[in-house]
Amino acid sequence: MHFPRLKIAVSDCLRGTECRYNGGHAQDDFVNHHLAKYADFYPFCPEAAVLGTPRETIRLVGIDNEVRVIGPKSNTDYTDGLQAYNDNIVPKLAEKKMDGAVVKSRSPSCGLERIKVYQPSGEWHGSKDPMQSGLFTGDLKNAMPHLAIEEEGRLNDAWLRETFMVQAFTSARWRDFSENNPTVGKFQEFHRDHKYLFLSKNEDIYRNLGALVATTRKHNLSESMADYEQKMFQLLACRSKKGHVKNVLDHIYGYFKHDITPSEKELYHETVTEFMEGIIPLIAVMKLLEQFLKHYGSDYLESQVFFHPYPADLALRSKTSAYR
Repeated sequence: MHFPRLKIAVSDCLRGTECRYNGGHAQDDFVNHHLAKYADFYPFCPEAAVLGTPRETIRLVGIDNEVRVIGPKSNTDYTDGLQAYNDNIVPKLAEKKMDGAVVKSRSPSCGLERIKVYQPSGEWHGSKDPMQSGLFTGDLKNAMPHLAIEEEGRLNDAWLRETFMVQAFTSARWRDFSENNPTVGKFQEFHRDHKYLFLSKNEDIYRNLGALVATTRKHNLSESMADYEQKMFQLLACRSKKGHVKNVLDHIYGYFKHDITPSEKELYHETVTEFMEGIIPLIAVMKLLEQFLKHYGSDYLESQVFFHPYPADLALRSKTSAYR
């Protein structure tokens, strides 16, 4: 099974680079021991580039309806320097067409969400005061609104990690397709091969994608691909739900139900029920369907990305908590 190499933007401290405010790092096992096997990293660190290492801590501060980045110890305003870094680096990442980004949690520059915006007095009054993305990650989201972005801490959640990896690897497959002489035939093939993966995410958007592909001809291919890309990333951002996944499993089972033995039918239904009840992980059902495919055959199913949307050794389908 071939998987395209991912392009992942990453907070440099997560790679083990000693660029944090205290001169340390925040080496992340998933990034360096798992993701690194399948990704080329494009590191960034706004704070080290602008403030140096080590440095005083900084925070987001609301001043006159504007969010500034202040070093509370020296009361220095670092906003303009950090913004200049963003204005230089973010367009370069967008131009390189990233498949995903892993950012440092709780960072006023890199955090994905829930970064406190303090009052000028240094106070923060809980729910009365706002929270937002860090300065850099906010600009990255604005420049690439459909990019798969997660914090390293949230990637410890199997459900969020599974969604992130499906987004990233599908993005890479789409990038490969769109950059290598796309044709209407290849466009139809891409959509066909992703049928069950897309159905497991959002059936309504999948139907819209199908209608779009059906009306694509050589003269409107570029326009159709741009529209498809936007809708596809909207679909990929949907987190996997057991009900949607079961619907796809049953669709695939339908290819074999007239060929398999009564005991195989019983085993399938028992296995799906145990998956739905959280007793066994999805991989157990997938292995059973793969056995049916191997024994009874189906050219159509052979090419379905749903069976292997990302490398097996990431083991995301081996966790019962990966689907809710």
